[in-house]
Amino acid sequence: MVKTYNYEFIDKEQLKNFIEKHRLRLYTNILAQIFVGNGTWKEIQAIQFIMKELLPDVQLIGCTSSAAILDGKIVEGKTVINFTLFEHTKVETGLIQITDHDKRVEADNLDLKTIIAYTTHPSIQTRDFFNDIPAEKEVIIAGGSATNTSDKEVLVFTSDSVTSNGIVFVKLYNPNLFIDTYHNIEYSKVGECIKITEAENDRILSINNEKPIRFFEQSFGFNLKDFHQAGCELPFIFLKNGEDKFCFIKDILPDGAMRASLELRSGDELFLVYFDLARMIESSLLQLNRLANDSVETVFTFINMERKTLFESFTSQELYHLQALGEVSGLITLSEGMSGSVKDVTTNFSVSAIALSETGKLPDASKKDVEIVISEISSEPETETPPAAKRKKFHYHFTSEMSKQLYFANTMKLLTKQLAYLSCSLEKANRMLFYDKDTDLPNRLKITETVDNLISDSVNKKFAVLFIDIDRFKLINDSFGHYVGDMVIGIIANRLKSLLTDDIFIGRFAGDKFTVILRKELDAKQIMILANKILLSISEPLEYEGQEFAISASIGVSYYPDDGNDTETILRNADTAMNRAKKYGGNQIIFFASEMNVQIKYKFELENYLRRAIEKKELFLLYQPVVDLQTGQINGSEALIRWKHPNLGLISPMEFIPIAEETGLIHEIGKWVLMEGCRQNQEWFDKGYDELFISINVSARQFLHPTFVEHLHGSLQYSGMDPKKLHLELTETGMIDNVEKSIAIMKEIQNLGVRISIDDFGTGYSSLSYLKNLPIDTLKIDRSFINNFKSETVDYSIVKAIITMGNGLSVKVVAEGVETYEQLIELKKMNCDYAQGYYIEKPVHPDRFIEIMNNKKFQIS
Repeated sequence: MVKTYNYEFIDKEQLKNFIEKHRLRLYTNILAQIFVGNGTWKEIQAIQFIMKELLPDVQLIGCTSSAAILDGKIVEGKTVINFTLFEHTKVETGLIQITDHDKRVEADNLDLKTIIAYTTHPSIQTRDFFNDIPAEKEVIIAGGSATNTSDKEVLVFTSDSVTSNGIVFVKLYNPNLFIDTYHNIEYSKVGECIKITEAENDRILSINNEKPIRFFEQSFGFNLKDFHQAGCELPFIFLKNGEDKFCFIKDILPDGAMRASLELRSGDELFLVYFDLARMIESSLLQLNRLANDSVETVFTFINMERKTLFESFTSQELYHLQALGEVSGLITLSEGMSGSVKDVTTNFSVSAIALSETGKLPDASKKDVEIVISEISSEPETETPPAAKRKKFHYHFTSEMSKQLYFANTMKLLTKQLAYLSCSLEKANRMLFYDKDTDLPNRLKITETVDNLISDSVNKKFAVLFIDIDRFKLINDSFGHYVGDMVIGIIANRLKSLLTDDIFIGRFAGDKFTVILRKELDAKQIMILANKILLSISEPLEYEGQEFAISASIGVSYYPDDGNDTETILRNADTAMNRAKKYGGNQIIFFASEMNVQIKYKFELENYLRRAIEKKELFLLYQPVVDLQTGQINGSEALIRWKHPNLGLISPMEFIPIAEETGLIHEIGKWVLMEGCRQNQEWFDKGYDELFISINVSARQFLHPTFVEHLHGSLQYSGMDPKKLHLELTETGMIDNVEKSIAIMKEIQNLGVRISIDDFGTGYSSLSYLKNLPIDTLKIDRSFINNFKSETVDYSIVKAIITMGNGLSVKVVAEGVETYEQLIELKKMNCDYAQGYYIEKPVHPDRFIEIMNNKKFQIS
């Protein structure tokens, strides 16, 4: 037998009396679910302590919740405890803290029947943590994501643990535990598919290649800014992992984009939907009658917050009916869920519930005593809830709210049919006006409109236009006739269509001229790659009546806004560049700005040479001495990479490091620098220079790469170098975008024994609020402050402040760019620890570095 008691927690004494009254200490299999209304970490810990004292053996899970179920009704801002007592069912709870490596829960017990789980965020997919359950095993996984007020953390907890980023769960073991489900949501789609063409997390940036606000104005004839207060009353549905998922518009942003209730991706297809209350009532009654024929002893329910808001009256009556079946407990969730072993069977905007019993289905004799019929919808409310065993009928009575919702649903049914007819008519008219009848590509009018829209939407954003013209096409027309010419155009159009993606627009401008618009900002290299694909596709052999045509094309490229600020100029300049390509013999790509071609060519050459620079041993390291300002001794160096190409000579790091960053070559180069720098420092150590440390710069992209710490560890092992002698220099700007992840990596590095230095300090987002939390050993003052380092200057005050701050944080301070003896003296007076710069020594080769070590000591007084 299963029995549930609902209790509103007031204080310890009342809870103690409740426990004694119901003799809860006598039960061995007892589950406590605690929903702390708008609770805090401190409040949860207090309840945990009380529960341990009063019921030390209880299995407990809980979460913060803006609303919970108490005696079959929704209550807000209260702490509700649900005690469920099992006679034959084993109860086991657990908590998972989400980390970079998701933890999986073993669930191989043959007696496992159901899992109830609460998460701290809707994006945490509960079933992912139990995906080792065999598909043939009937295990129900149910629950939802916790909520809290906007200014408080969402928390989940067990008897011993609390987390703001994780999941709590209870597993019920009993092969004879009877489980049935209730799930109620009925909806229909409205109109045509709405395609998201650009999205970023929960922000929808464009729909059908237009700003969302403009799309709604054109499609529905109203401004969404006047309608967004409807919130969840304007829901969408989209397909995710083969299932329908709901979302709604939370906010309209100043730039015309919109914020959704879920994360969406470019390419997701949405449909506006409406909820059919009549069908939901019918579905509810059918399910309630089915459950009434079972021996339901308790019901766990999970109500979506948006469902409660949208259908408050109907949802309250649903709870009323579920309470008639068995004692109901549960909460209002941000995102509810229920699944079998493999496939999700629920969606948002619903009421989901599982009904439990250790008794099983009612015997036939008992069924006869419970005559269940679906009643007519009543207009009168029921006054009390009869016991489940005596209940004859379930009624839904109309409120004014439900009457309006029914009217809306009926209106939408009619409107949907009209929209389908209207959409078909508009589609035909649109294709006649904006599409070329021979190729079915957008025509010149549509091309111009598309560029117009991109310009109006592209604040501080680039896009490119490509004009493509078939070389010597007139010769084909003159030699074989216009029929063959049209056939060739059709084939080329189909080849271009095969290159289409969401970010590429292709149209027929006129005759044998095509236009490609790259909506997404691409760099010159990416455009060259795409343009070469186009040339290659066009040049594939084409045969007609035994005659093979050798076709090529010329492509001109213009950028917005670099090559023009209006549609006419952008299109004209792409055309001009294309004509120049034809004059140069065709079958090539020309950018409108001639100097751009020179820069691109040089950049491509550097990239190709850089790919082979390591294997050809063209890269090498120089070492700049670092002086201890207290002793005048050189006690360290900074490794600085250089590249000497056999033809181009010395190439500045300012040129090749950005290319390495863009292409991903920085990982290989950075790996080599670590290996070589550690090897060299160990070589000096073996020669007796055992106090030397070495500083090595690490780029942000290299630092955040998943394998960086592994490569670092490998370099230390390869060289045999003492980790404490290695200082890694990181830039502020490289960490500010992801402070939490950066701190985690820095701690891993320090666990190896390696020291961490913040490079170029003072030039980025210097802030004590995050600096004090960074696990660092050294601050390095940027050379720009030392250049103008004179008393009574702003730079002088900044340097003094940084040194004072470093001393206060117990970290060493290094000044770089020291060029005069006076600067050295002032830095020492300020208690700066180390200095480097051309006054001390420029970067030198390893042999020269040893000579300096042996012969040079600075008198600093």
